[in-house]
Amino acid sequence: MNSILEQLYFGEIKPEEMIVPKNLEYRSINNEISNSKNHLKMKLSQNDMELLEKTFDLLNRSVSIYSTEVFIYGFKMGAQMITEVFANRELSN
Repeated sequence: MNSILEQLYFGEIKPEEMIVPKNLEYRSINNEISNSKNHLKMKLSQNDMELLEKTFDLLNRSVSIYSTEVFIYGFKMGAQMITEVFANRELSN
């Protein structure tokens, strides 16, 4: 097995594929979205449904970009915390 740095370099680490939110509200909201979407499929014209699908696709891309930025920020913050801990190490001893 490769080190975590090698896995990261080769794109083998994909947190978005590993994380399944356990928050019940998350699941409830997604079920509600799915139900609403199915309801709209029966009511909307083909053109309107295509517009809705395009809107959902754009929303998903937007959320993905935002999630990526949050991940990067969190990663940097974690690295800064580790740096601070090691920089102040002599104070702990």
